[in-house]
Amino acid sequence: YYQEIGRAGRDGAAAETLMLYGLDDIRMRRLFIDPGGGDDDHRRREHKRLDALIAYCETPECRRRALLAYFGDEIGRCGNCDVCLDPPVLEDGTTEARLVAAVVRASGQRFGAAHLIDILRGADTEKMRRAGHDRLAEHGAGVDHPREAWRSIIRQLVAAGFLMLDIKGHGGLSLTGEGHALLRDEATFRYRVDAVRRPAAKAAAKAPAPAAAELSDPEAALFNALRELRLGLAHERGVPAFAIFPDRALADMARRKPATAEQFAEVHGVGAAKLRDFAAPFLAAIAQYMAETSSAP
Repeated sequence: YYQEIGRAGRDGAAAETLMLYGLDDIRMRRLFIDPGGGDDDHRRREHKRLDALIAYCETPECRRRALLAYFGDEIGRCGNCDVCLDPPVLEDGTTEARLVAAVVRASGQRFGAAHLIDILRGADTEKMRRAGHDRLAEHGAGVDHPREAWRSIIRQLVAAGFLMLDIKGHGGLSLTGEGHALLRDEATFRYRVDAVRRPAAKAAAKAPAPAAAELSDPEAALFNALRELRLGLAHERGVPAFAIFPDRALADMARRKPATAEQFAEVHGVGAAKLRDFAAPFLAAIAQYMAETSSAP
């Protein structure tokens, strides 16, 4: 890579280099390494070199600095690469990363990014129904993020070593030790926001869901009761609590106080699978809260 980008500047004039890559490129490069000659140590070194290139692609630091550091040189920020000119915003993506890890585990650690994203976004496809993944607690739990955002997050999870790409199969993803640590709340994940920034929002059928901090005191009390219910359901199913509903969905329930399945379907984050699996317990909890508060002196 270093040799190829250097060719652009051999005439001494200003030059630009551009590299495009994705998970399929990573899988192809690993396929080239494994059948190659040499012993296990040689292949291990080649994989490490590829890991370094992937990390370079995802780095939030100066690219020239990261590139020269690979060769043992240390410099300050170059002020000329895309990262220096337009620094990426890093956000805590631990919640999103844990949701991806939960989907990878629940689906058997053998499906590729496209199918995992379909689960996250609650897709209703023949493949989904045939595999029974439309019945997973995580089905539709990531509908808040567009497909492009999940694709970038998954790619960054691979680059950061939380997910492993099956290079000999069809690009299936599995959890690494770090990925399992995410599910045990023993690891965190930060991601490049500029790579997953949402497109301009289209007119939504539902009103924006409120945050918990925007609720009144009575609504906040109901919100806390719904969180307790969510925690119990998560423990029963062996999934993270956010895989049942995110806090914003519970806040919307507390504000709307749905009494019927039709009204529950209007809640932020409720798709067909969530309606089928969780309408009954959450409607019962809301009805109980309303009865208790209406009868209180």
